[in-house]
Amino acid sequence: MFFSYFSLSQSVSSFTINYELQAVEKYLAYLAFVLSFVNCVVLMVYIHSNYSTFPGLRSLIRNSSAGASITLMDFNDLGNSKERVLLLVIVGSAPQRSDRRQAIRDTWWRHCTHSAEVKCVFATDGLIKDRAKRSLILQERNRYKDLELQPLPSDDVVRFGQRFLISIKWAMAKFDFQYFLNLDDDYFVCLKRLLSELPSRPTSNLVWGHFHCQAGNTFADEAFVVFSRDMIHKFLAQDEKTMLCHPYADQQFHLWLKNTTKVYFHDPRLHHHPPASYLDKFNNIKNVCDSFIGIHGTYAEKMREFGLNSNDGAKKFQKQKHRGGLEFPDEEP
Repeated sequence: MFFSYFSLSQSVSSFTINYELQAVEKYLAYLAFVLSFVNCVVLMVYIHSNYSTFPGLRSLIRNSSAGASITLMDFNDLGNSKERVLLLVIVGSAPQRSDRRQAIRDTWWRHCTHSAEVKCVFATDGLIKDRAKRSLILQERNRYKDLELQPLPSDDVVRFGQRFLISIKWAMAKFDFQYFLNLDDDYFVCLKRLLSELPSRPTSNLVWGHFHCQAGNTFADEAFVVFSRDMIHKFLAQDEKTMLCHPYADQQFHLWLKNTTKVYFHDPRLHHHPPASYLDKFNNIKNVCDSFIGIHGTYAEKMREFGLNSNDGAKKFQKQKHRGGLEFPDEEP
């Protein structure tokens, strides 16, 4: 019945064929949503049990190919032994993006290693079939000690929502943080400036980032978004059986935020699009952190260029009353 339109004779009108095609498209879209939801539920069960009750899955994770053994993120809660930080930064990065990770380490990441206020971690897919690629990832992790491997396969399937869910579950188990920054690996961050402003921001219900505003739909882009700790707690307190999931993280936490109290803070000092590496206005720019707090679409070469001319640090800004709507910071002269 699903493919019955293939058997229609050429005498069937184009209108009827188009109608059938539209029906098939709707069915496929619905099927994709259902599969994504089921996948999310399975993932939550895995994280909740830390795969202890699934020996088959544990075998798959520990041995992604014959003779290979890798250590993935674990979700054992450290309790009172958690490291306390003002800000926890998790940068999502594909296994093959080592050039971006290295450019970040050579620039704004350096402040992560010299400040007790912030902890910075890369997160990437840990189930890598290719032996050579897996070996490179393990070498990188062993060298820098800043790379965590998520229990997800490295393939072309869109799993940003799952990656975000895994990251926040791991974050809550390992760190006592006040704020959580979810970040893409092509974002240049004025980290010192960001840290200097956090004490002036709400300590609860905060969602800080670049917002997309459409008719009846406002959501923070997943490339850069800061949550106060209580928001992460709210996300994870949801019923695993009814939690809504989505392939894209920003659509996923937008669904989670619909019926909860939140303070949206849209920051125009975040350059979002087009990619900065392709814009003339960012060529030979000096002191980028005077005007921006984060710049999206910053690839390896441009990342290092910004790093040499950032002038990162605390800047003057006017404190605002956050009323629960969209807020815009006003720069002082």
